[in-house]
Amino acid sequence: MQSITNGRSYIPLLVLILLFGLPPTAGWLYIMNPQWLPDKHKNNGTLVSPPRPLQSLHLKDGNNRNFDWSTLSGRWLLISRNRGVCADDCRQQLQALLQIRRAVGAERIRVEQLLIQEAPVAELFTDTSDTHAEDLNILYLDPDQLTEFERLFSVSGIDPGRATYLADPNGMLMMGYTASSPKKDILKDLETLLKASRNWTTGVNNGHDG
Repeated sequence: MQSITNGRSYIPLLVLILLFGLPPTAGWLYIMNPQWLPDKHKNNGTLVSPPRPLQSLHLKDGNNRNFDWSTLSGRWLLISRNRGVCADDCRQQLQALLQIRRAVGAERIRVEQLLIQEAPVAELFTDTSDTHAEDLNILYLDPDQLTEFERLFSVSGIDPGRATYLADPNGMLMMGYTASSPKKDILKDLETLLKASRNWTTGVNNGHDG
C-alpha cells in the first residue's frame, strides 16, 4: 500500500513535465521526423543539426544598445543578412519575407522578421519606398562578433550572401534556405512548424500583435 501511495505522489510531477517539457520540442521533432506528420511533409530547407543557440551572438539595435534576444522569445524568426547598402536584391528579399509573414494570416503574430546588418553604412536603404517592412527588426553586428556570426550561420550548401534562415521560439537556428529557394517552400515549412508548435507558444504573445 505504501509503494502505491508513493507512486501516485509522482503523478502530478510527471504531468507537469509532459505539459511544459514536451511541447517546446514539438516543432523540431516534427521537422526531424516528417513521417509523423499527416501529410508526409518533407522540409524544404537545409536542417541545422544540432540547432544552434543565437543568444551567443551579441548584436546592437538601431540606438547602438545591446540587443536582448529574450524580447523575441516565443516567436519564429525569419532572418536575412546584408553587407553594405541594402540594394535591389536585398530589398526584394525583405519584401519576399514580409509576404511570407503576411501569408500565414493570424499566425503572423508568432513570426518576426530580422535583418542582420554586417557593416554600418550612412544610409542603409537607397530607396525607402518598400523597404520599411512591417515589424522589420534591423540589428547590427560588431566586428568582434564576426567569427561567431560566421560560425552560427555557416550551413552546408548555402551561400550566406542572400540566404534566409529560420529560428525557433527558443532562439535556436533550425534551418537555412538558398537565395534561389522558392518563397512557397519557406512558407510551407513555416506553416508546418507554426501548426506543430501552436500549443507551445499559445499564450506567450497574447495581447502583442505584430
